[in-house]
Amino acid sequence: MACQSLELFQAYLEANDMGAQMVDEEHNLLRIGIGLKNTQVAIYFQFGDDDEDVHLEGRDFANIPADQLDKVYKICNSLNDSFRWVKFVWDSDANDLCCRVDGVIELDSCAKEVYELMARMAGIVDEAYPRIMKELWA
Repeated sequence: MACQSLELFQAYLEANDMGAQMVDEEHNLLRIGIGLKNTQVAIYFQFGDDDEDVHLEGRDFANIPADQLDKVYKICNSLNDSFRWVKFVWDSDANDLCCRVDGVIELDSCAKEVYELMARMAGIVDEAYPRIMKELWA
């Protein structure tokens, strides 16, 4: 059975006409795809078993060609210096530029808290995307 914070967040999403996909119930892992102005992002949510923390990971928002990988760490450093709510990292195992945020949550307010983290992540990804493309192709 999923943890309570995950269930509360799913109910909040449903009440706001948003769909989510359960990726791995055993590990409390949920996925939402969001279309943005400049790109799209898949956001994964992993809720702690103790209902006190959540990890969000944004993926699949920027395709980095193999011949441009030498620029990735400079891009990550620049973005991490500009945005405080998420950190950008290069996941070499998945060959994917991703962003991450961890949050401490409380059960009575977790749905709104996690939704706010998701909204902030989506906004930052959308704002960062043109900068990423400029750095790649400048």
